[in-house]
Amino acid sequence: MMNLIGDLAEKSVVDVACGEGWLTRELRKAGASEVVGVDISEEMIELARRQEAYEPLGIEYRVEDARAPTTAQKFDISTSTCLLVYASNHQELSIMCRGLARRIKSGGRFVTLIVNPDLYSMQAHPPDYRKYGFQARLPESAYEGAPLVWTIYLDDSTIEIENYHMPIAAHESALYDAGFRDVTFHNLTIGPDPQAGEEGNYWEDILRYPPAIMIDGIKT
Repeated sequence: MMNLIGDLAEKSVVDVACGEGWLTRELRKAGASEVVGVDISEEMIELARRQEAYEPLGIEYRVEDARAPTTAQKFDISTSTCLLVYASNHQELSIMCRGLARRIKSGGRFVTLIVNPDLYSMQAHPPDYRKYGFQARLPESAYEGAPLVWTIYLDDSTIEIENYHMPIAAHESALYDAGFRDVTFHNLTIGPDPQAGEEGNYWEDILRYPPAIMIDGIKT
């Protein structure tokens, strides 16, 4: 994700659906001149603000619904990792894409991560992501809005998160309708990682059967 975002020097960034702010902090550390994180969850924003108080980076966090109408903003880049995955139909997806578009200036970029729509083609031989700390549970057939449940394994408990299947064509349509151009889909890549060196092909299953893909584009 950071490789795709690229050089952040002198760039203002809004991280939409920022959660507790992990990516938001990485953006600021990578040199962005201004970073704002927004999320619909008051609890997540409170966690992000606590981290900002503990390690001040000059990040502003706001409680905002990415789907709600807002005045046009002038950020250079909009990022999101946990937004479009919650759209359960084409209308919701379109509303979210328009929310991304409203937050960046003309010529600005968006970079986002979504569930890989091709996961459903892997059902005959589903990949085992357990060693990475999660698993995916899919319905028998793929259809727009089909629920996908992620199980996240923690040390002493598990968390289940429900996302929804939206095909590539639906993302393209919603993004172009929202005013984006040059929309491009990207496979995951893995940067230098000590664990990969220790265990050889540790990330092979992620790269061969990617659970997510990335999208970027330019606002017209």
